[in-house]
Amino acid sequence: MAGAFVWNFFVPPPSGDLPKLVEYWFYVGNHAVNHHPDFLATHLHKNLDPNPKFVYVNFGVFKTDGFISGRDRPEYMKRVMMEARKIKEDAKGLMGGFVEAAVTTGKTPYPYERPSTARFIVSNFTVPDDVSSEDFEANWRDWAGVSLLEKEVSPDMGYAYSALYRRVTPHGPYRYVVRSEFTGLHDRHEAGFGLVGRDYFGSDALASKKIEADATLCSVVIDMQKY
Repeated sequence: MAGAFVWNFFVPPPSGDLPKLVEYWFYVGNHAVNHHPDFLATHLHKNLDPNPKFVYVNFGVFKTDGFISGRDRPEYMKRVMMEARKIKEDAKGLMGGFVEAAVTTGKTPYPYERPSTARFIVSNFTVPDDVSSEDFEANWRDWAGVSLLEKEVSPDMGYAYSALYRRVTPHGPYRYVVRSEFTGLHDRHEAGFGLVGRDYFGSDALASKKIEADATLCSVVIDMQKY
């Protein structure tokens, strides 16, 4: 069962050449699949926005926190990262280690293999230090816009769940990430973008706490699983 997660947000590289960025990611991911004992799965999400803040978002799943803490990250992984840098020198991924804090269904969405038609809304939240984890997680469905999303979705959108992830490593761009899964948006991207743009961002609840939020509609372009 999964115990730790990695979120990587890849910014558009200055040199462009997105295929090389995917090759860079695949090189690192393939070595994790083949060598790291804790690895379970990874999804490389492609941002479907034509003008993305992040071109790809990676979601990695591990059995324990050994990888994200660096405790069980062997020397060869450092060599892998150095070798991957030769493939794409200007690759920049904002990475953090996370735990699953809550799921709307009450159960973790494991296993993580998904059909190519699945679509995801990935939301990220920069939360000030004076907002406690207890406070955010007690109100996460409202503050993260999940309550509003669940009111706005129609049955044919195939809304499955939303899961909240809390960062536990000192590094990382966001304190919380929410991933919402849909099975009926693969041919209805405009409806998906409508959900991304729903008006909870900038709401009084977030503004009063000085919480910054953003979201994007994604598809998974590479799905790696270890059985």
